[in-house]
Amino acid sequence: MRTPLKIVALVMLMASASNAQDVEQKILSEMELSAHPKFAGIVGGLITGAFTEPGLYAANSVMLDGAVFPPHSHIDDRMSVVVEGTMYLGTGPDIDPANEQVFPAGSIALTPAGTTHYMIARGGDVRILEIGAGPTATAFSE
Repeated sequence: MRTPLKIVALVMLMASASNAQDVEQKILSEMELSAHPKFAGIVGGLITGAFTEPGLYAANSVMLDGAVFPPHSHIDDRMSVVVEGTMYLGTGPDIDPANEQVFPAGSIALTPAGTTHYMIARGGDVRILEIGAGPTATAFSE
């Protein structure tokens, strides 16, 4: 079973094991977000889990118009749900508009572990719900 399917199965198991009184509601647009320590125009916060711990994690990230998250890869598969705006995602170690896919609101990018990719917000802010399985790490291209 591919990891994104494992994540969906894990989410379904977690949901069925919970009692209604244990359900926590979070509104993405109302969450407190922190500036990314390296890249201007990118803010985010964890919704659940931790990047450094085993298990499911989910992050709420916003890329302000014009922000670039430079070429990088992860050790885990990622599912990025574009909640608002339009995300431009390219693959490879260099930013190349000819090598980008357009992900409008409502679309999902499934990025396999080890795939070098980058993301850009053009024409407005972009909110992304990113889901993966920890522990994880990010390696940036040189």
